Formats: sequence, structure tokens, C-alpha cells
Amino acid sequence: MKSIKFLMVLAVLVSAFTFNAEAQNKKKKVMEEAKFSVYLHCDDEKKKAEAVVPTIKGIKDMKASVEEQSLWIKFDPAKISKEDLMKALEKKGFPVKDFKPGEKPAAAAHEHNHEHNHEHGHNHNHQH
Repeated sequence: MKSIKFLMVLAVLVSAFTFNAEAQNKKKKVMEEAKFSVYLHCDDEKKKAEAVVPTIKGIKDMKASVEEQSLWIKFDPAKISKEDLMKALEKKGFPVKDFKPGEKPAAAAHEHNHEHNHEHGHNHNHQH
């Protein structure tokens, strides 16, 4: 009889320890970070990225940079893989590739809903 009580107490202790360990693991989710090259031609495009990109499931944090032409993203790999993240970014209008410093991404083929009022350094008056 004593051995049955001992086994029951032992089973309760083991299950309590296992539950506590699982709760600890859930609290300590492992996040991954990725940095991508992306075409961000102006601050308005950066603001658009900052509004749209966080809506992708699994993204926990992000930073966009016009100067570096980059997106830094912290994501939950249990919810989205890096490859699926890249596909989701492309669907949202931000085609990306792995970041390489100094490499300029190709201009994205997407709509721009604003005007740029800056001078171009060339003359459009052609004389024949």
C-alpha cells in the first residue's frame, strides 16, 4: 500500500515538473532574425513597409531603412519559415533577397501613389 501511495506522489511530481518545463519553453519562444535587401525609394515607401510588413503572420518586429535599402525582421520560425516570409513580402509588394551590404536591389515594379518633386540633372529640350 505504501508503494502505491509513493508511486502516486511520484507521478504527480513528475507531471507537475513536466507541465512547468513546457510552460517555461512556451515563454522562451525562439525567434529568428533576417535582413533583406529591398527597394525602398523614399520615406513614403518606408512608411508603407512599416505599416504592411508587420501584418504578416509570425513577424514580431521589423525595421526598414531607405539608406541601406533593407528590411530587418524578427520572426517566429514556428509560424513562418524564412522562405515563406520572403514569398509573403513579395505578395505584399516588397520583393526581397538576402541582404548584402553595398548591393542595390532592383527597382520593384509596383504602383506609387505620390509625386516626387525633385529636379533631374538633365535637359529635356532637344534641338534638331
